[in-house]
Amino acid sequence: MGVLSAIQPFELHHHHTASTTSPLKGDYYQYLAKFKCGDERKEAADQSMKTYQNNTPESIRLISMQTFTSMMNEILNPSTPKSTVSSIFKTLIHSLLHSPESHHSQILKLITDLSSHHPSLAQLALDSLQSMLPQLTDPPSQLTIEYLDALVNISERPVEVDDSLFTSICLAASFPVRLWMVRNSGCRVMVRPKLLYPVLMGMTKEPYPCVREESLEALVRLGECAVFEEVSLVKGCYERGVQLLSDNEDCVRISAVRVVALWGLMLASFNVDMKTYWSNEVFAMLCSVVRDMNMKVRVEVFNGLGKMEIVSKELLMQSLSKRVLVLDQSPTEQFVLLASNVAGALVHGVEDEFFEVRKSVCQSLRALTVLSVEFAHAALNLLMDVLNDYKVEVRFQALETMHHMAINHCLELQENYMHKFLDVLEDNSSEVRFSARKIVRLMKLRNHLLFKSTMDVLLKNLDSYPQDEADIFSVLSHLGRNHKQFVDLIANEIADEVTASFEGNREFNSARMAALLVLSISAPFLNADVGPIPPVIFSFAATFLSRICCAFSDVMNRDTLLEYLIQKSSSMVQPEVNISNGEGQNPLAKDDVQNVAGNEMIHSEITINNGEGQLPLSKYNVQNVALEMKPPNDVGQHKQPVHDSVVLTYINYILVKLPNIWPKVQSYSANEVLCSLRHWKEELTSLTFDSSAPADASAFALLYLKIIKLVVEVWDHLVRKTEVVSGTVELEDKLEKLDRRAKELMNRFVGFSAEEEISVLELILLTYTLRLCRAEICSRNFIFKRMTIIYLRTESFLKLRSDVASGFVAELGNLIRESSNGGASCSSLAFDNCLKLFSPKRLMIPEGIRHRRAELSIPNNCPDYPLPFAPGLTASIPCDITIHNISSNCRAWVRMCINDGFTQHVYLDLQSFEVSGEVRKISYAVPYYRTPEVDSFNLKVCIGLESLFENVTPVQAHGGPKCELVLLCEEKIVYLSRVL
Repeated sequence: MGVLSAIQPFELHHHHTASTTSPLKGDYYQYLAKFKCGDERKEAADQSMKTYQNNTPESIRLISMQTFTSMMNEILNPSTPKSTVSSIFKTLIHSLLHSPESHHSQILKLITDLSSHHPSLAQLALDSLQSMLPQLTDPPSQLTIEYLDALVNISERPVEVDDSLFTSICLAASFPVRLWMVRNSGCRVMVRPKLLYPVLMGMTKEPYPCVREESLEALVRLGECAVFEEVSLVKGCYERGVQLLSDNEDCVRISAVRVVALWGLMLASFNVDMKTYWSNEVFAMLCSVVRDMNMKVRVEVFNGLGKMEIVSKELLMQSLSKRVLVLDQSPTEQFVLLASNVAGALVHGVEDEFFEVRKSVCQSLRALTVLSVEFAHAALNLLMDVLNDYKVEVRFQALETMHHMAINHCLELQENYMHKFLDVLEDNSSEVRFSARKIVRLMKLRNHLLFKSTMDVLLKNLDSYPQDEADIFSVLSHLGRNHKQFVDLIANEIADEVTASFEGNREFNSARMAALLVLSISAPFLNADVGPIPPVIFSFAATFLSRICCAFSDVMNRDTLLEYLIQKSSSMVQPEVNISNGEGQNPLAKDDVQNVAGNEMIHSEITINNGEGQLPLSKYNVQNVALEMKPPNDVGQHKQPVHDSVVLTYINYILVKLPNIWPKVQSYSANEVLCSLRHWKEELTSLTFDSSAPADASAFALLYLKIIKLVVEVWDHLVRKTEVVSGTVELEDKLEKLDRRAKELMNRFVGFSAEEEISVLELILLTYTLRLCRAEICSRNFIFKRMTIIYLRTESFLKLRSDVASGFVAELGNLIRESSNGGASCSSLAFDNCLKLFSPKRLMIPEGIRHRRAELSIPNNCPDYPLPFAPGLTASIPCDITIHNISSNCRAWVRMCINDGFTQHVYLDLQSFEVSGEVRKISYAVPYYRTPEVDSFNLKVCIGLESLFENVTPVQAHGGPKCELVLLCEEKIVYLSRVL
């Protein structure tokens, strides 16, 4: 009743005083009614307020501090009756209308708190304050800002302000008023972007640093939420940010860095053709500020670098070197201008004295390492050094960046890095240890020693940090699944230790035993065969079920794990394979491989039946089956054919599965298919060979898988318009790479039967169809002519075998015959419909396949020992050349390129080579005629073979190959130095 006792006398005295003029109480409620009934009575209410102000003494119009305190207590008390709250609200509004401006701050605070605790009155409060606001804007004052602030707090969402009010406040003479408006524009106060942009641009030139800072922050907010179609506006904002990078005030420079990063990337996205140019410009501009004297500026710079979407590899590499690089290739003019700004930017960040900067550098590398694999490998040196940082936050962020790199397949930990990395697994910080183990989960270790070292460190972790047990078990589970071949090598050792501990012959360490059991049972997890792991290990593991089930929670629950352990523990031990006399050998025949191909398991293994059991043909066993099959006293005569047969069977097993995955491509499962292709590619890459036959077959299979992978990526982009390939430039690169690899498939392999050649030709026809589906493709007629030549070759093979063309080839033939002017009359839609009929054929590699390749070496040549030359005179390039499976009627060339783009070809007379079977060798001093007037230069030299299948137009009329070259080896760099 304290508040009512204060209000009621106020209202009675109020009524008595005003009775000689007008019934003020009635006029007051009339004024309140206008918020509910519209503006019909607004004019009468305003007149009543003026009469009250003129005739009521100030002492009566004021509310005492004691009354304010009583009101606040009643507002905060949840048991206050609604009628009392309503009376308080009416009194506050009335006092706000008639009290001096000096009291408005307290009254607005009470109204704001009342609206917060009693939302039913919030809308009425908003209406009241908004109706009073126009009276306070001529001119705008601090009171105007207090009203706006109260409106925003009550509404709990941005308040829209009309153009005239916003402009008048931004042009107000009072500095705090302008500061409040620019600080809240775009977040708490909403203004039209087209009006907000020019006002903010003007306020970036304010003499007060805090106004410049807040105007830049408002531009950042504007760029994040608004869309601008005029590139001049975006460029102007970016340039204003660049100007303020050199401001004297630290706070302004911090905000300027944010503006440059955000608006610079917006500028780069306006034009696809200029995206790389502007991205490089923004990258260099940010790098120029990495030596700023203020630590927060440097942190913001690296935060901005982490937002880059594309940067030239040259600039990225320059950021890792404090010395301006001299590139082998001709640098662009832009690189030369920007190199000095970029030089050593990331190195300076890693060496910064403040850990916040070093942490920010690691965060920025998360995004930058994805842009270039070469840069990622070089940046790994920085990250490995950061792992020794004394700050936990920095070490943790470096590991998080490495984990991000591993997910994006750009982390390559060399053996010399592994020992330093394994030390991190024993870090005192739990966050650092957990982050390091996330990387171990994704690792594919190259040798048994590294695997053993990693396993030992993880087991040591169990003793040092028992609280990490669940995470360590999970890591060991992934380690076993990813390295079954290494677990098999130590399976007997693990089994002996576990058995001895369970039988009491050795001290029982339950944590270590559980860890060894997790490692053992996870190795055959995705395989049908347990290898050398005895069934008793699975029985022991069942006794630890509750403890180890967390290690497999990503793939199965506890009940499924128990079922798995029971099944494996009850299985018979796998019989040993002994084919010492060659008996019982029964490798998979062609029909068997086709039956196995129906299995949809990506990681399943094929087996070789030896009459007693099944020999698993995994990545490890393929390399070791031959050793088990070799007779003890044999000198190797029996080993090679058996080994070749096993390898060819395994390669065919992979190839015959390709038709089965094609429905997944057509059913929007491109990511799953790409994962399978990547897995098979890794399997093929890991194989080793003792002869050329399986090596040639593996080379063909690898190239075939690469082409299929590119086809899936481009197909998914063009046919289903998804974003597997991001960006126009990257898509064009994919198409060019697909075209190049298709030529290699036709020209670098011989020995196909007609059936296999038809399969290869259909795949090449598919690559050309994909190119013609791209509407903006240049040289459309040229591609169509090449397709026609391949189609005619395919048709001739089909007629020779009296085979029926597939639906894809038949429809393509109809399009070719209907076209009358080299493909111009065929629309992209017609080729798109053709694509839907394609399905890869089942392909088996013939045993006689041969890989055309070359080996080139330049003896006694390196940067320290360059070859001599005299400008203007012919230089002699000594070359040791070896070519394989190329007949003397082929046309081979040495191609030499210099940085300025000039290319010279020298014909190789294959008749002059020393011949040994399918191998030809020669040591030849290749002449280079166009020696420049420089002190030194580099040549890129390689061997190429003319492509005779697609002789559409000659490449050179005189002095060089008449048809396009297919390269047979990687380019070698030759270093030449001028003779004094």
